[in-house]
Amino acid sequence: MSLKNLLVFTIFLLFVACETGAKEEEQPNELKKDFNESFSLKKNWTRKAFKNLPLGKIKISLDEDHIYIFDSKGEIKSFSIQGNKNWSNNLNIDISTGITLGFDKLLLSSSNGEVFCLSKETGEILWKYSSSGEVLSPPSTNGDIVAIQSVDGRLTAVDLETGEYRWDYRSVVPNLTLRGTSEPSFNEGFLYVGFGNGNLAKIEPRSGVIQWEIPITTSQETSELGRLVDIDGNFVFSSGIAFVATYQGNIAAVDTRSGGFLWKENTSSANDLLSSRGKLVLIDEKDQVLAYDQKAGNLDWFNKDFYLRELTSPKKLKSLIFFGDYQGYLHGLDINEGSQVARKRVSRSKIISTTTRGNLVIALDIKGKLSLFTLQ
Repeated sequence: MSLKNLLVFTIFLLFVACETGAKEEEQPNELKKDFNESFSLKKNWTRKAFKNLPLGKIKISLDEDHIYIFDSKGEIKSFSIQGNKNWSNNLNIDISTGITLGFDKLLLSSSNGEVFCLSKETGEILWKYSSSGEVLSPPSTNGDIVAIQSVDGRLTAVDLETGEYRWDYRSVVPNLTLRGTSEPSFNEGFLYVGFGNGNLAKIEPRSGVIQWEIPITTSQETSELGRLVDIDGNFVFSSGIAFVATYQGNIAAVDTRSGGFLWKENTSSANDLLSSRGKLVLIDEKDQVLAYDQKAGNLDWFNKDFYLRELTSPKKLKSLIFFGDYQGYLHGLDINEGSQVARKRVSRSKIISTTTRGNLVIALDIKGKLSLFTLQ
């Protein structure tokens, strides 16, 4: 090709790119090298928790002495806080989501909608229940019922001791939703659940009587993708207020008695929320970390250092917020200012779940490596 023809061809390609509106793909932020590292994480141990990644939400459950985790092929494991394996039980079924620990029982669900209740001491199956559809968020319990949300918008309550059906409630959800659902939550004697249509419902848990159901976000978009306003992250409560966020929608403070809005801000998130020290912390769809004043809804601080780094939901530890990212780093922020004060690379793989207790941080990566650290 002659130099002239090459020049013409290059100009043509540039013209086509401009005409089609081609844009350079956004890249994740590089981590800042310099920050005020006031805290460190000491590694206690690492164990292989699973080989096969589940489809639904992974919840690392623990008490004072034990940690519970599962494999998508049905192996349930209990580790001591010291990292020793207490027991394992292979159910030989495809597990989609779990584990919820409550009232000395473990709750989890299979990919075909079967819900299992296990003894936390031995892993023995106490009962199982077949729900109406696929379950991708961990079941919840208040000691009386187990609340199960399936992807078709149905909420089912079964007896915690026997697994017998008690009642169900269904919200109409659109055909297209995000891959997942929020976890039902109990607060001050009532059950709250967020649906794929962006609605939040309050239910009396013994009878299943609906108290109210309100839309957190009402989309004006015309396309199905634009109308995605799912509530996928867990919501939190403080002083009679429920805080909830939707994807491509809003974060809102809702009066739990009336269902009325106290404030609402335009923010998109599918992550769990965190409430601490008068602040409401969330990680938005672009992996920016925001803190709102719980009473007024004002933005207290905003940290965009982790843009597009595929962050896990935030977890609280003392005055810090911890989360993991796609490169295997754990990050700690000061909750008062949003500045980074801790960082440790704990894996060469993406961190998919974290949890905290006391002065401990637990991280799980996408390859099934479970690690425990002490904050120092």
